Amino acid sequence: MNLYHDYCLEDFVLDARFQQWVRHQQPEDVAFWEGYLAKNPHQAQEIKQAKTLLSSVYRRYQSPISDVEIQLEIQKLVEKARAEKEKPAIESTDEVTPTVRFQPVSKWIWRAAAVVVLGLGIRFLLTQSPQSAYQQSTAGQQLVEKINESNSPQSVLLSDGSKITLQPKARLSYPASFQKDHRKVYLSGVAFFEVSKDSKRPFLVYANDLVTKVLGTSFLVNAQEGASKTIVEVREGRVSVFKKLDIETQKNLIGQESKGVVLTANQKLVFEPEANQLIKTLSETPQMVATANESPSLSFHNAPVSEVLKTLEKAYQVDILFDEDLLSDCPLTATLTNQSLYEKLTIICEAIEAHYEVIDGQIVVHSKGCK
Repeated sequence: MNLYHDYCLEDFVLDARFQQWVRHQQPEDVAFWEGYLAKNPHQAQEIKQAKTLLSSVYRRYQSPISDVEIQLEIQKLVEKARAEKEKPAIESTDEVTPTVRFQPVSKWIWRAAAVVVLGLGIRFLLTQSPQSAYQQSTAGQQLVEKINESNSPQSVLLSDGSKITLQPKARLSYPASFQKDHRKVYLSGVAFFEVSKDSKRPFLVYANDLVTKVLGTSFLVNAQEGASKTIVEVREGRVSVFKKLDIETQKNLIGQESKGVVLTANQKLVFEPEANQLIKTLSETPQMVATANESPSLSFHNAPVSEVLKTLEKAYQVDILFDEDLLSDCPLTATLTNQSLYEKLTIICEAIEAHYEVIDGQIVVHSKGCK
């Protein structure tokens, strides 16, 4: 009896043996699934899409997350997928529906992939009204306050070695020495944070109605009082952004990353108080993330576009979703050294008659292929 004969995409995503194949690529699993594909070509599309989604999950969570947490994120994927498919047809029409698709791919698949990778969809509603970070309770704790009253950036060095660069008119409040289990500061205005790593003491930035939690990374917070938007933008590493209400209590400070909106390198989150929503996207000017041992070459000669996109994905540490089988037959000769990431993507897409879009902080490349 063929156990998988009636499987749909969601079934493959949740199947333990299928997950084992995608995640670990053990020879026996590779042999089984390649053999299964050969005998069941009618399911090839479902299997390819399921493999793409799971690969995105495992790639994003290579660093500290348990198997249990990964399974929870996969379950979120399936729940989101089902919810999208059950929506009335009128709700499924949306301005980002691509005019050129590959193989074709349903809209809910990419959105569900983003749910898994980002931990929490593209937006959620906040229930609190905007208020200053300085209205936080600081009972029993004396805070130092620094205000940049100059016309140029000023740096503040905290007791844990973290460095905060305050832009003009920015205001920062922080304790002279941090507590044993967390590091908490309050910001009004614009500041760039370079946080010292300390796995036992999360660093929390309270800014308007948002709280940004990190262990060690660099990021920008733009939280000016009375402004129409509050922005958190990551340069390197990873942060989680929460509703302030979610981590008001001590018990919620630790181990809650998967419940926040996760931002990684070159991603940003925008809170718009009037619309009462959070929106996740990419930075306007993504930067290559420096690595200690390698500087990627961005000069290509007859290179498969699939490899070019993988190189960009690694250099900028952003997720680029595409059909690898289709684009492996598309050669590209180009030098992509001095352009911005978006200009690089435009050059690539024009060369192969494709197009790209940004969805939930990821780049999706749509192409018919070159065969």
